[in-house]
Amino acid sequence: MNRRTWGLALCSVALAGCAAQTAEVNWNLAGHAFTAGEVVAPMVFNRKDASRCAGIWMLHGDAVDDAAFSLEVHRAFPQELRLPYAINAVRFFGGDGLNELAYREAADLAESQLRQALAGDREAFRHYFEALGRCSTKPEAVGDGAGDAIDALAGE
Repeated sequence: MNRRTWGLALCSVALAGCAAQTAEVNWNLAGHAFTAGEVVAPMVFNRKDASRCAGIWMLHGDAVDDAAFSLEVHRAFPQELRLPYAINAVRFFGGDGLNELAYREAADLAESQLRQALAGDREAFRHYFEALGRCSTKPEAVGDGAGDAIDALAGE
């Protein structure tokens, strides 16, 4: 079973019927939890870590695509938690090949956390979205000081 097929099967079987979220979790805070994870993201990933990130993003992308989140919840998500970003993240992290075991373990953990979050577990909600943030594909900003030094050398 390839990654995409496995991910679709995982989401459609594991998350079927999860569209009815409870009011116990404030889904508007998903972006804040994502950002908290992004702050500590390493931005450099070995193959195993990249495989984990691919698994997490595949699960999330499948959940969004299969309507595991209500339309209201989906509207509360920032762009980074929507389907196009998830697809790009899977491509980014899976580009150099995958460690299948790390991929499956991460997807299984993300599935468990998402199920709990959908049932109203605030802690699982936080862990789930922070994990997505730790797997951010956002490039780091380059400081101006380094750019000036490079420009000076190029001018000579």
